[in-house]
Amino acid sequence: MNTQKPSTSQPTEPPITPDTLLGAGRRWHLPVALKVADGFDERFQPTGFPNLGPALYKAMHDGAPTDYLFVESAQSLANWMEAICLDPEKPCRYNTDCAGIPYVVVRENVNGKIEDLTSSLTEPHRLASDVILDGKTGNEKFSGVLEKLLQVDKQRPVHLPRIAKRLLYLDPACLLHGVFLEKLDGRIRFPRLLSAAITAKHAEPVNAGGVMRGYVTASGSEASIPYSTQHFSSSEIRLHLTFHVDSLNGLGLDLDQKKFLAAFALYKINKLLGSFPRLRTACVLDSESSFNTEPKLSEAIKTAFTPALRQAAFDSVNVDGLPKAAAEQGFEALEVLRS
Repeated sequence: MNTQKPSTSQPTEPPITPDTLLGAGRRWHLPVALKVADGFDERFQPTGFPNLGPALYKAMHDGAPTDYLFVESAQSLANWMEAICLDPEKPCRYNTDCAGIPYVVVRENVNGKIEDLTSSLTEPHRLASDVILDGKTGNEKFSGVLEKLLQVDKQRPVHLPRIAKRLLYLDPACLLHGVFLEKLDGRIRFPRLLSAAITAKHAEPVNAGGVMRGYVTASGSEASIPYSTQHFSSSEIRLHLTFHVDSLNGLGLDLDQKKFLAAFALYKINKLLGSFPRLRTACVLDSESSFNTEPKLSEAIKTAFTPALRQAAFDSVNVDGLPKAAAEQGFEALEVLRS
């Protein structure tokens, strides 16, 4: 019997850093193998779409058409990556790791007490959401303030790099996850810099069902109602993470600002893979891989979010309506009141 102990030194991959993402050419892509969590018999419930159901499709793989299933959409995973950055005690605001990153929070008067209602971190359209644009700063609607800060002029050509630099100091998550400010100007659209999707190859349907029975009565909405469900199994489930470097390079940002967005993306990826969320009742997945990432988010915030850089980004625009500088680094949230 071989009693030699295995070596404790394992070869490790070099850490993934913001420089890794920025130096990846047109885009950085990380495929992550996922597996169904123990206790779910290799079954999972995919995302579904109205009038469609599960999204089954064929794509070329190794030169042959291959069956695939869409397990989770880019929109949903963007929402998850935003949610994991929030403070559990203050769900409209960032956690302590992200303190100093600017955003907009909407507050309202509830029985004489001003409380958080929502924010650009929780609204589905981010800064483009009606409840944010209709909020007020002083006596002015926030949509008007935002138009001034971004220098929106529908009678002139739109200059997206200038707007991108200013959005960075209002809510950089709008650049990372995308925003469409059609209420201000239909030309102001920024696609996601960080995108993600989950797919399953050779997915096999698992058909099941049940009956909902009322305990007290068997009439009306409490009648015995049979229903069907469709889950799937697959030998290969993958999370595809993509950082679009070419899109980032088109925003006209300086190196420190680019490094912050890359660090922020890595931080979100770290959080997502570190504790993969339960996507649905019967969609519980775990990562099969671990990655050595070094986002160094606090350093990136301190470097990118300085009053001098913000003043330079806004040129001659009055920045009095912008978030104040935080005590240590970055900026506080910009607060508006619900109208």
